[in-house]
Amino acid sequence: MHETIQLPNLSFPDVIIGTRETPWDLTYLLYYGGAKATTWQVTRMIANGALGQPLRERFDLVEKIHEVINAKLIAGGSAYTAQNEIRYIRNMFIWAEDKGHSLVIESIQQIYLDWTDSLVHRHQIIKDMSQVSAYTIGVGAGNVLDAVLDRKIPLFSMSRLRLPKQRKTALGVNAEKQNLEDTFAFGQFLQDICDALSVEVVLKSPLPIRIPLRYGKELVEWSGFNHPAFAERHLEAYNYGPPTPDREIALKYFRAWEADGTLRTRYPIANRRIEAELLMFIAQTGINFTQAHKLKLRQFTYSSHLDGYQVRDRKARRHGEVLFEVFKEYKPHFERYLDWRRLLFPGSDSIFPFIRSGGRALHKHPQFYLRAACKKIGLNFVPPQSLRNTRVNWLLRRSGDADLTASMAQHHKETLLTTYERPSQQRAMGEIIRFWSEHDPTVICTTPAGPGLCDGISVQLESAPKDAPTPDCIRPSGCMWCEHHRDIDTIDYLWSLACFRHLKIIEVSKWTPPRHEKEVHPAQLVIDRISEKLRWLGESNKKRKAWLEEVLARVEEGFYHPEWKRRIMVVEDIF
Repeated sequence: MHETIQLPNLSFPDVIIGTRETPWDLTYLLYYGGAKATTWQVTRMIANGALGQPLRERFDLVEKIHEVINAKLIAGGSAYTAQNEIRYIRNMFIWAEDKGHSLVIESIQQIYLDWTDSLVHRHQIIKDMSQVSAYTIGVGAGNVLDAVLDRKIPLFSMSRLRLPKQRKTALGVNAEKQNLEDTFAFGQFLQDICDALSVEVVLKSPLPIRIPLRYGKELVEWSGFNHPAFAERHLEAYNYGPPTPDREIALKYFRAWEADGTLRTRYPIANRRIEAELLMFIAQTGINFTQAHKLKLRQFTYSSHLDGYQVRDRKARRHGEVLFEVFKEYKPHFERYLDWRRLLFPGSDSIFPFIRSGGRALHKHPQFYLRAACKKIGLNFVPPQSLRNTRVNWLLRRSGDADLTASMAQHHKETLLTTYERPSQQRAMGEIIRFWSEHDPTVICTTPAGPGLCDGISVQLESAPKDAPTPDCIRPSGCMWCEHHRDIDTIDYLWSLACFRHLKIIEVSKWTPPRHEKEVHPAQLVIDRISEKLRWLGESNKKRKAWLEEVLARVEEGFYHPEWKRRIMVVEDIF
């Protein structure tokens, strides 16, 4: 007789499961081949002895793994994360058994490293796994084993697993436009479903329910009837003659299903409306999918905020916390939906009360059957994460304010810019244009073309000579007769002014006037104007007189101002 072995308790009693789901339990990891068996078969296989006796040497390791995962759940960790960690550990056990390794605490570190090498091999050689998947699986299992082995340095750091560089690629104008068009088309599809599925249609409309879509197609719903093709074939036969007894017998079950008129048979139609409303709610509010589908119905109150409303829970004598924010155009739609769900689900406190016939736990994400419907009509299904991402980037592009967008999207600014922001060629082009419009000196013209200061507005002095250069913020000579030009009380300004005059003197000295004509070179007017300025500055006080003597000496010695040095040297070489 086989010795009776007392098995440890490896269950997870705190995990909420559906009515038809198998309770979580790691007992199968104690048996050779247990990890490879399907979840719904392994309990029966253990009971009838198909997996043999549990392996005593695995007890310590499996108990430690169970302890680590269960502790995370008790501390408030995600059940979804725990489920993934169990799956990764299970994959490692399957690989180790195939390779003949002994799964004990003493050897688990080397087994893990060898297993991660196999993941790298699958990615690089076999190519049946992406680099991200290999990294995610390896790191997930490694995190559990780090706690099992009480390691300070992560175990995966000893492996060859590397996270690929997450480089964001900018969308071109056409690609960005296509992305928005797909999202808007999907939004119109959701709106059509919400408008079509009223309470009367859901409960009383004959089957199939045909939902017209605004771009010419239609969505056909049979409310979960198992044989729609069979029913459709017999229903179409009515167009060709009176019903026969055989046909009536064949349609008897369908007629009963259609006439039921309760959520027992009509829940798939109600779920379609709830799916559409949930996706629209996420797109409008930006709330996380996990939070959105768990929201409870409350006594909502609305307060104006920015371009919409802050929605709060009505509290006696005080304001409740802000639950979410909506655009003002969405408020009547949301109120209409709440009235609809109150009529169909008066006993439920959930905003999105999905009916789950397959025994799936209520806290788990709902499955979107609209994905298959979109595929049938050739429409791109936009999942919740993409809806939130598109909303954030649309807000960022419209506002141009990262702080405001982060507040509306309920994120930190750093999270918004590193995780959600999508590089946009169109937005980048706009930012570049705005930047250079504000900083390009050839556009804003706040820096004068000649020596001195100005505000970029060119207005000629009324006293300017007839042939004097016209101010245009381009030619330095024009600045000498501009109303908005101002002198600067510095030696550097006098030096620049003297060098500019020297440049014009060279220009005039090389000019040969036409014979028998008393024509004055335009540059001579500039020379006279600068000489007048220098003379006035030199006579105004002793300090400026000393400055003037210094700068004239510099020009005489060929020590020119940096602004004019190159130009003077070029002109001297030409002439």
